[in-house]
Amino acid sequence: MPPDIQPILSRINELHPPFWSDASFWITQIISAAGLVFSILAFVEAKKAFYEARGAKHAATAAGRTVKIQTVTIELTEIAQKLDRIQPQVVFNEARDLLTEIQRRLRRLIAPFAQDPELKEAIAAVLQALQAAQTSLKAVRPNDPKTETPNSVYFGTQDAFDTINNCVADLLGLFEKQTLDFGDGNGEP
Repeated sequence: MPPDIQPILSRINELHPPFWSDASFWITQIISAAGLVFSILAFVEAKKAFYEARGAKHAATAAGRTVKIQTVTIELTEIAQKLDRIQPQVVFNEARDLLTEIQRRLRRLIAPFAQDPELKEAIAAVLQALQAAQTSLKAVRPNDPKTETPNSVYFGTQDAFDTINNCVADLLGLFEKQTLDFGDGNGEP
């Protein structure tokens, strides 16, 4: 550099020192770095919270399904008990009312599980048994309710009602299996 420029540059450095020599520059840099570190830590914690929330959601869904299955199990047990109590003296109107109630309740209970691969076969069997019971009930329908043959409705529909009861028992077993851990997964979820 030419010697006459050197004093000018020195004077400029005195009046306007380099920005990195100022303390406010370094304070700003430290604050910015701290902000970046805290942002990264916050992101890591938010990500961890997201995965924990997702796990909690899955656990809550599984718990809700278990409660629903237990409720269905209780109602299926009530249906099975009603079917067990059919007496030989049952008349057509009582059998028709019972079948209508059982059909309505069973269809309502099994509808949410219709696409469940573990229950699909058992549900199809229940629906088939309900159809068979409807057919057998139509076969014993009296022309005149006053001349109804004693025990004819019972003996004409007994097999169909027994089949429904067996299908309900199968469903009960499958639902109970879903709510219990038999250790098949060796303690794994």
